[in-house]
Amino acid sequence: MGVLVKLHTFIFNKILLVFLLEFLPDLLRLAVLGTRILWKHYKLVRANRAYVSAIDNKSPRFSYHVKNEPVVECSICLSELVDGEEGRRVVDCCHTFHRRCLEKWVLGYCKATCPLCRGPVAQEAVVAEYREMRVELEDSEWIKKELALILLSAAWGSSCNGCPLV
Repeated sequence: MGVLVKLHTFIFNKILLVFLLEFLPDLLRLAVLGTRILWKHYKLVRANRAYVSAIDNKSPRFSYHVKNEPVVECSICLSELVDGEEGRRVVDCCHTFHRRCLEKWVLGYCKATCPLCRGPVAQEAVVAEYREMRVELEDSEWIKKELALILLSAAWGSSCNGCPLV
């Protein structure tokens, strides 16, 4: 009986030691990588939400009706707004555009200005945070490298040089 208990304890300790030395460092690196990715995603969502909210406040949407308003031409696509079409009007300068045209201008190109007069459509701090997050999103090569190192380490147990990955 005593021999079986010692054998069982030896096997358990060996498995625990292998886990602690081989797999735990990779699991910790994976947890840190996951946390970093989630944090970046949270910051991106927060910056995007603040930016879109600022744009919505300074350029509200409306539905264009020929009866109520004079003929309006979108300065971005150079087409007239059609009856029932959605538009956006910049509050500070009263310039009017197709909704999609202005959204593409301010969201797609990160230009938080009126396309006609270059007046601000959002606060500079909000725009700066949004641009910074867009740059960080485009520069996410570190995620691929870190994940590749973790997978290599898990697959081979060490780096290419035979030295354990830290």
